[in-house]
Amino acid sequence: MYGFLPRLTAPAAAPADEAFSSFARASRLVAAAEPEPSDLGLSHPRLDSNELFEAISQPAADLVANGRLAKVFVDQRDPAHPRVAFVNANFLRNGATPDSAKYHYFFGREVFGVPEELDEFNRVTYFTPGPKRYLAGVVHSYALAGRPPVLGVQFYPQDVIAEEVLRDAVLVIAQQIALPGTSVAFVQTGTQQTTARVASDLAASGIEVLTLDDILGAVTYIPLNQGEAWGYLRIFPTDPDELRPTDIVVLDELPLDLSVVAGVLTRAVQDTNSHVNLKSKERNTPNAVLRDAGPQHPRLAPFADTPVHYVVRGDDFLIEPTTAEVVAAKLAERLDRPVVELGWEPETELRDYDELASGTAAEALAAARRYGSKAANLGFLAHRRVLGRVGQPGTPSARLGYDLTPQGFAVPFQWYADFVAHPPNDCLRTALDDLITREAAGDLAPRELRDLVAVVQDEFLAAEFPAGQLEAIRARVTALDVKKLKVRSSANAEDIPGFDGAGLHDSFSVKTKIADVPGQICAVRDEADGAETKRTVDPRALGCAVKGVYASLWNKRAVEERSFARIDQRSVAMGLAVVPAYDSESDVAANAVVVTRVLNTDAVYGYSLSVQQGNNLVTNPDPGTYSESSIAAFLSDAEPISFTVTRFAKPTASGPALTAPVLANEQLVALVDLTRTVERAYCRAKPGYYPGPCSQVTADNTKPRSLDLEVKVLEDGHFVVKQVREFDGR
Repeated sequence: MYGFLPRLTAPAAAPADEAFSSFARASRLVAAAEPEPSDLGLSHPRLDSNELFEAISQPAADLVANGRLAKVFVDQRDPAHPRVAFVNANFLRNGATPDSAKYHYFFGREVFGVPEELDEFNRVTYFTPGPKRYLAGVVHSYALAGRPPVLGVQFYPQDVIAEEVLRDAVLVIAQQIALPGTSVAFVQTGTQQTTARVASDLAASGIEVLTLDDILGAVTYIPLNQGEAWGYLRIFPTDPDELRPTDIVVLDELPLDLSVVAGVLTRAVQDTNSHVNLKSKERNTPNAVLRDAGPQHPRLAPFADTPVHYVVRGDDFLIEPTTAEVVAAKLAERLDRPVVELGWEPETELRDYDELASGTAAEALAAARRYGSKAANLGFLAHRRVLGRVGQPGTPSARLGYDLTPQGFAVPFQWYADFVAHPPNDCLRTALDDLITREAAGDLAPRELRDLVAVVQDEFLAAEFPAGQLEAIRARVTALDVKKLKVRSSANAEDIPGFDGAGLHDSFSVKTKIADVPGQICAVRDEADGAETKRTVDPRALGCAVKGVYASLWNKRAVEERSFARIDQRSVAMGLAVVPAYDSESDVAANAVVVTRVLNTDAVYGYSLSVQQGNNLVTNPDPGTYSESSIAAFLSDAEPISFTVTRFAKPTASGPALTAPVLANEQLVALVDLTRTVERAYCRAKPGYYPGPCSQVTADNTKPRSLDLEVKVLEDGHFVVKQVREFDGR
């Protein structure tokens, strides 16, 4: 969409057009938009009517899927006489869209006779501050609340354009634009595209400087996951526990937990990397933000509590009436697939992550069959060919001088099965069988499911450990020599291809000095801890934490998600990933989530980042807070990484949003470099993750799957990579 073409990797002897086409087919680096046929020519020196802009532009699908977008090219080889041309993205030649209508490079060659090879063109156009021979950007129309339309002049997020060069470029492009009723602005897409020295010059010409945070703050509608659904429209429901898979729900803001629903529309902006939003992408649930959504909204109110067809598109949403029969039929279609039985392999040994990492990286990942993916992936991260340990020369941990991933150990599925099968726990087995049998019948009301889950979880918390089991776990904990630790879930229905299970289960903190009392009955409570709301066990003893995690396998939301995914409930099991508390050496300064693709667009090469100040989670944000959302744009390690903030963080419900990034630029660069290391190693260790060469995986914006990496940033500057999982959403 931006028209940026990555460097060619095909043999140099091949003609440029042929080389690019063969490379694109082989590695799928480019996915062009479907053209809207146009009888107009390829190149246009001016935009002097809204009709012309409409005819040569396409619906925007870049960092903000709002309005329309057209590419612009400026030839500055004669600085005294720059030549401006707007690209007709809908131009056809012999019934097909030529590369010159898709990419600035080929457009420049055809229209202006650009002689440079692609590498040199990219260097002088994007990666040189100035003076520049060529300028390559886009003009993007925005419909903003409370003001006339804006046409934003934007450059590629990685463009390192200097301020004075930027000013002159925007002015020369603006001189060729005369769209009635529309103002021209410069929209910053990378934090390096500053305007401190030239903003007044632009303002003197009537050109406003905007950030993407400004744009998103004034956009009424934001599509997060495009698609369609059929269901009953529930506007601001009072009891989320009553929601069903046939409900399309309109919410003020996303709750921490949300049942399986057919579609989502929220008034508040969502965290793009929250567990709820990522689950929506994974199961293709249409999801959008409508800033003025509510019970009285004229496009919503007429359909309250009635069956509707809901469509989320890039430019707008649609709600139209349907019938109860259609809603039922559409749900039946989605559930019309075989039930999947999840297997696991017997294992009786507790193993620390370094033991899991003692073989190959692939063998560490394969331990998921015995310990669950979360625990096995911690072993993978600790492997010497991934992040390694501080004592392993040449590893990232050794280079930084500290372990990037926590110590700890894994508890196998077999121990969960033995816990359930322990003869004194007959009441637990009876409650579990009742829940599974009644849920499989498919006629449970949400409240009935909630009540059955409560009985099962109470039985888990009151159950007994088999002889020697808790003592063996305690011995491993003692060897860690820490005051606090975390017992985390590592289920076989979690972090697996096609079902990441993010946010479905609970983790619990332990104070290691609190002794377990024989026969003690544990409780689970929600407690406020500063900015973060935590689920805790009472008492915070090791045995209660283990029971709490086992019980969370049967959280209502987990049962519902597995049922919707057609997973056999009788085949699920819980492993454990035990780690020292993340703030053992230093307080937590920030939480971060990195998804190894730019979400919601194929137009930008890079990663999506969400960062929150303090210990408030990105994945399960407290009500009234939201994380910083940004894009790390890059192609290769040799090119600069640019960071585009699309929204600054709001760390507390009562406080204001921040006006600067949570992390320093060098921390963000280090975080991206660390993530690229992990993704390449994962690609090498996991056959089927990526079909091409692993050297290209970080730069492929259309790869079939990506990784979701969660990181703690400590006050002392250290990173703690707490987990990595596959993510199938886009």
